[in-house]
This record gives sequence, C-alpha cells and structure tokens, in this order.
Amino acid sequence: MGIISTLEKIVGPHRVSSSEAVCLSYSYNCFFGKDIVVKPDIVVMAETVEQVSEIVKAANQYRIPVTPKGAVGGAGLGGPLKGGILLDLALMDRIVLIDATNMKAVAEAGCSFFKLSQELFKKGLMLPTAAYGPGPSVAASAITPANGFGETRYGPNIDLVEGFEVVLPSGETIGVGSMAYFDSDFGPYYRYITGPDLVGLFTRSNGAFGIVTKVAYRCLRRPKQWAFHAYCWPLEKVEEFTKALMGAVAVEVFDVHINDKGRLRGMGPLLPDNANLVLIFIVNAENELELEGKEEVIKGICETHAGTYVPRLAEDFHTHWPTDFFPLGHRPPSSTPLTKRPRRHLYIFDEEIYPTSWFPACYTKRMELCQKYGLWEAAGYDGFVMSPQVISAQTTIGLDDSDPDTVARYHKCQAEFRDWFGERGGTFQYRLPPLVPDYVWTNQSGAFNLLRSIKALLDPNNILSPGTFELGVSRSEGIKENESKGV
Repeated sequence: MGIISTLEKIVGPHRVSSSEAVCLSYSYNCFFGKDIVVKPDIVVMAETVEQVSEIVKAANQYRIPVTPKGAVGGAGLGGPLKGGILLDLALMDRIVLIDATNMKAVAEAGCSFFKLSQELFKKGLMLPTAAYGPGPSVAASAITPANGFGETRYGPNIDLVEGFEVVLPSGETIGVGSMAYFDSDFGPYYRYITGPDLVGLFTRSNGAFGIVTKVAYRCLRRPKQWAFHAYCWPLEKVEEFTKALMGAVAVEVFDVHINDKGRLRGMGPLLPDNANLVLIFIVNAENELELEGKEEVIKGICETHAGTYVPRLAEDFHTHWPTDFFPLGHRPPSSTPLTKRPRRHLYIFDEEIYPTSWFPACYTKRMELCQKYGLWEAAGYDGFVMSPQVISAQTTIGLDDSDPDTVARYHKCQAEFRDWFGERGGTFQYRLPPLVPDYVWTNQSGAFNLLRSIKALLDPNNILSPGTFELGVSRSEGIKENESKGV
C-alpha cells in the first residue's frame, strides 16, 4: 500500500489529493509574487490530533516530508520547501476552552484568530488582534513569526502564548507549557514547567520540531474606553518623529502604527501637504478619567517633538479596526471594465526587525534605493513597535508583475537593501529560504547550529518541515528526493 492509500485510510479519500490543480492552489503567497512557489506533492486535511499523529507516523514510514499549514497573512509564509505532504489544519478549528475567571483560552490549531477574539470579546476578554486581517489561525500565528495589534504594550503576539499541544516527529503527542497540565484540576494556568521553557522551542519554528495542534493563550481584560489619534511629521523631522515614537512606547501605549504618506495614499486629503511620516495611536483605559490622562500624555510627547495632530485620520482607522489590512491604493471605479483595469500585485520587500532608534537610517536607506530603482511612487511603509523598543516593519509596493523589467528592478532594490541591512545585524520575520538570504542564519551562527542539533535529535528522518534550518535550500533538490521515493 502506497502513501496515498495510507493517508486515505487515516482521513478518508475526500481529504487527500495529489492533483496538480489542488497542489498548485496551495503553492503561492500573494505577497511574494508568482516567482516564489512552494508546491506540495500531496495535500491532506486532518480533523483530529489522532489523525495528525497517524499522518506523521506514515510520513516516517515512507520518508516523506510533512509541513503544517494554517491560514496566514503576508507576514507568515510557511510552505513545503522540499515538497512532500502539506498538512492543512483548517478543519481543526474548535475553541476548546475559555476560562473567563483565570483569563485563559485554548483553541485548536486551525481556529481563526479572529473567531477566538470575537468569543473572548463576549466575555470581557481580548487578544491583540493580528494585524494582517481576520483569517490567520492561532497556530499559524504562533509557529510563524507573526506580530499583531497591541504589540507596543504587550510584546509580539507570541508573548501571550502559554502552551501547546504538539505532535512530535515520532508521532507522539505531548503538552508543553501550560498544556502540560491541561487535564489537571488547575487547568492550563501557567506557561512554565519545572524546567526550561519548552513553549519557545516550538514558536517561530515553521513546524520543524513538531506539529502544533492546540494553542493556549493568556488573555487580556478588554478595557471599556478606547481612543484613536494620529500625528504627522515632515521627512526632515525624522529624528523628532523617532523620539516621539520611542517616548510613546516607553509609556506603554496600547499600540503605535508607523505609516508614511505612501502607505496612506488613499487618505491623502486628510494629511497636511508636508506630512510624510504618521503615527497612529490606540489608547485604552478602564474609565474616562484614565483615558483623558493617557491622551494628554501622548499629546505632550508628540507636540514636544514637533508633531502635528491630524484630525479624522485615526477615526477612519477606528472604523476598520481590529481587521485592518493592507490597502492596494487607489482602485479603479466600479464602472471600469475588468479587462481594462491596471494589473497590480502587492509585493512586500521584507518584514524587517530592527531597533527603533535605527528608524531614520533604515527608512531613509529604503527610500533612497526605491528612488534609485524607480519604485518609490508605488511604495508604502507600515511598521509596528514592540515593547522592547524593536520595530517590525515592511515596505509594500504595488507592481505590474507581468513586466519583467519592473520585477527585475524590484529584486535588485530588495537585494541591495538586504546587503546593507544584514551587515548591521538586521533580521526578518520571514526568515525561511528562499525568502531571505543565508546571512539571516549565519549572523547568529551559534543559535542556528544549536537549532540544527535539536532538529537532528527530535527528527532523525528530517520529516517535519525540512529546509527550515538549512542554508541555500533548493526546491529542485526536494523534488528529486521525493521522486526517488515514488511520491
């Protein structure tokens, strides 16, 4: 019996496919363009942790890679770097527990982050909602390097994860962190066990150490009062802008968004003519008096550093929070025939991670290179600041990807910035090949080698998400390996 028959026995024939059309549909991420393809050989949909365990055991038997898949946004491209089985966890979408008293929640891997957030809202709780739309699943938000709303005050989204249920490469199912005592009378109440923090081993791992099947969250109380404000600066005041940004982070405002005029081009009429850089603040409190005090603090910080208040801009932000998504800029009128609409594809240069104090240098360098390659008019900057004074930022650009010259200029611009950024110790949210250069690993070689050693011990057959901890990974090599195994 071959691998297809074995998988059909585990999940049923209608939840396994090796068809070209189905596999191709899982191959792309709309933010990276059509030239980056991570295509599986087989797609399998599991519904229970027992099925996941049996699938992993079968993969070991046939020596076939398995890569987990949830719904992700632009910041988290997982994918089968060496082909094999793509394990779609979308059917595992139950909310297992909401403990409003102890402010905890547990959900299956494929549960929408937004679905969980909405149920928490009803009970007076919340999670800072992921900044890339309503769709991402809780496991995808944890095992890929995702940040989200609220990161200014609470750190990245993953800092609120307290436990995982994980299927190891052997097929064994375990609980780590608070899920280690999920079945106890106390329940999943604390991230740490009597020993090292094992939750961190599986976060941002792309599923290379184990397949996460449940996620336990530490929830937050949902404040009753909210306010949204925006301030702007001209480009020549970038140093003052940065001081205001760092000051706001230091007082733990709930959220600070960094945008530039390109990112907000659809809201241009609301901005002063000389406005290039914008901070959008989310402030919350338990009562009106506390809220007014926090608003005065933000006002004082911004005005001290030459910021200009922008009325209405943040109010518009409020109308689509907490499901803000990347705008595509100006859209053609609805009366425009579909065949005549301009072809545009939204690319993300990189999701860069760097110290907040380096914002002037990093922003200016990106702007200079985009201008050099004729791309700046279509570009927009979007950044989030985390509590340790670290920025997670991206530059998006709308391109006609049917024009080879345009795409070539984009890649040259990206490569030149990466060289400059990498020399200074920068890193990226999506750090998986082929999306980032090898130096993302080699500039932290000690940690990288330790991760590889752990991977070899946990997964001697290199079944789970192979390529995650490799340099210069090749998709063609993965295809050859699988062909030799009869996949």
